[in-house]
Amino acid sequence: MNDKISIILPIFNVGDHLKGGIDSLINQTIGSENLEIIMVNDCSTDGSGEIIDEYAEQYDCCVAIHHEKNSGAAYTPRNTGIDACTGDYIMFLDPDDRYTPDACERLYEAVKKNDSQIAFARFRRIFEYGGKVQKSYSPYMDEIEKHYPDETFETENFINVPDFVWDNFVERFLYGKTLEVTYPRDRPLDVISVDNIEQEPDMLKMHPSVWCKIYRRDLIMDNDIRFQPYVSGDDMAFTLETFLNAEGIVFLNNFLSYDYYIRDLPTDKSITNTVNVRLLDELMESYIYCRKCTEGFSKEVQNVSVNPHLLHWTYTWKNSPFTIEENRLLLSKVNKLKKIHHTDMKTRMLLSSITTALEAKIHTSRQ
Repeated sequence: MNDKISIILPIFNVGDHLKGGIDSLINQTIGSENLEIIMVNDCSTDGSGEIIDEYAEQYDCCVAIHHEKNSGAAYTPRNTGIDACTGDYIMFLDPDDRYTPDACERLYEAVKKNDSQIAFARFRRIFEYGGKVQKSYSPYMDEIEKHYPDETFETENFINVPDFVWDNFVERFLYGKTLEVTYPRDRPLDVISVDNIEQEPDMLKMHPSVWCKIYRRDLIMDNDIRFQPYVSGDDMAFTLETFLNAEGIVFLNNFLSYDYYIRDLPTDKSITNTVNVRLLDELMESYIYCRKCTEGFSKEVQNVSVNPHLLHWTYTWKNSPFTIEENRLLLSKVNKLKKIHHTDMKTRMLLSSITTALEAKIHTSRQ
């Protein structure tokens, strides 16, 4: 192998989980000699900095970088890693998660074989303390259970409605109609490979994670793509920009490359699982940024890059207590999106329902 893969880890107070994440890279089947593991410490106070220094001293492939000032979110250390990396390909890992053992090898083989700028795969969502496992959403029929016969997957259902209701109503509304352009939807598919995102807009319906993907270096560097300054939604904006600019995208529909752990105890939660007004505010700012990025693309791309995320935003808002001032702030951001995102009747209805709900909550709180 003549290429090197740089893998970037943003690190802040993840000492209890950190070694497992780094070890999942050291032990990749592709060989650690083919990796450059860039660990960026964002001023941790729990010993995470000392842990990455130990790895950097022990392994030639590990590089430890320490910020002098805490940024408060993952976007700054991720950008630091991009600027520091030297690899021909770039990947990302959140240090409290894990790559599956052959993730780097399989993704690298796919991106090389298809001469693409992006290759990505499915992931497992693991509820660490509840013992529940979900396969990530895909708009394509799969045979995941056949490839992973020892795994039991539960339906991805984040608003806790019966599975029948989710499968037949909510999911269809959330993800919209099937945009069958290049590949069929009536039979299982293993590999989906396209020249650009317009050939399969449905790819944008999938979780906008940066950590189950491999990017060719020139895609990021030549287009000057960096993470935007959002505590939540930075990965969504980054993923969309790479998809919009990519010359060649390949998706492995039956391969699980990543174990995404949901830390769902009050004493052990990640930043993005701790709901506050800043999280929803910046998430909506990310939607606005993404919608602006899609100007000049088809209505299908404009819709699916934003609409599937709005129900999640609404559900999160509905189940979190906010003050009148906070709801007014969120309403102003929704209205900001509403002014630029009005591609069809369904989109207008979706945004109008959100603004109506916010206005009602503000009115009720005054009484």
